[in-house]
Amino acid sequence: MGAAGKLLRPFLNPIVEKELRSRMRTGRASLLISFYLLTLAGVGWFTYVIVGRQASGGAANGELSVHVGTTIFRALTGWELVLILFIAPVLTAAAIAGEKERQTLDLLLCTRVRPSSIVIGKLVASLLFALLLLVASVPVFSVVFLFGGVELSQVVGVAAVLGVTAVVIGAIGLLCSTVMRRPTGATVVAYSIAFLYLIVPLGTSIIFPTSVVSRTVQAYAEIANPAFALGSTLLDTPIRSPINAPPPPPSVSTYGGGGTNCTVTSTGSFCSGVGSTAPLVAQPVPAPIPQNDKVQAGVFKGFRAWQAFATTSALVVAIVVGMSVAILSKRPVHLPGRRRRREARRGSRRGPRPQTAAVAAEPDPEVPQPVLSERHRE
Repeated sequence: MGAAGKLLRPFLNPIVEKELRSRMRTGRASLLISFYLLTLAGVGWFTYVIVGRQASGGAANGELSVHVGTTIFRALTGWELVLILFIAPVLTAAAIAGEKERQTLDLLLCTRVRPSSIVIGKLVASLLFALLLLVASVPVFSVVFLFGGVELSQVVGVAAVLGVTAVVIGAIGLLCSTVMRRPTGATVVAYSIAFLYLIVPLGTSIIFPTSVVSRTVQAYAEIANPAFALGSTLLDTPIRSPINAPPPPPSVSTYGGGGTNCTVTSTGSFCSGVGSTAPLVAQPVPAPIPQNDKVQAGVFKGFRAWQAFATTSALVVAIVVGMSVAILSKRPVHLPGRRRRREARRGSRRGPRPQTAAVAAEPDPEVPQPVLSERHRE
């Protein structure tokens, strides 16, 4: 087996084949794909009707077509992100917990398949189905090219961000499935984490609008948020956030009127107004927003928002999958009748139990007894 085969061995194992066959043979998969495509088509049609009515007057035909195309594309992308956040936890939350509920996980762990192959196989099978949903939505997205205003690079970028989002949410759902005993509990916890994953970065700026600490926390939280990554691929003027805001320039306030006399030192700018000798340390003001979506500071300096998101997501997936493998590897195996077999092995090592004299002296009525002669009886 070559290097490529060894690299793909964890992803091409019997678990993947078994999960794909069992998933695609049921009618639930067809219903889920149909629901996914119908909702996307419905959102696109509804957006077309609303935008067409609002922009029907005063605009040239070319400008109207571009506006309709870009608006439909953004609406479809946002709705597909919501669908991914709802569907991905369902695909993986019952992967391990379902085996526990059916009492087949212990039998699976007794096979030659490693726990890492079980976890990766479950995750890959679920993500392949999510990839099938993304591929099935391509004809719906291709309609926007009829209107114009959307480039192929934007479609590829959106598909990449949505695919990475599905991987992250699927890995988190698989971890919940490994920890929880029931699929229902694992699904609820996975949905809660997915909700926080999308809402927390947006809420930090509302809860702490003027805090310096929240600026840093929100910046790194937004790097891992798919909404801001989509903003860097969707919009001509991408979403602005603290991740691309440079350090704020100093502003000064002085006593008195007239001009100012400023001196820049290592501790800040000291300025005083005419007629005043009281220096005031400069206070920061809100930073100007740059006209690009590149990270201006920190570990991801120079990265675009979607590139920083992909890098952070890869790190999160590696950590979460490693935790799932570690938990599954340390799980004790309890097989039906295992205790009885263990006790039987211990008894065979000790030898047969000696028969008591009372039992040995008692004749069995069903077994014919030998007839002894008179001499043997005496």
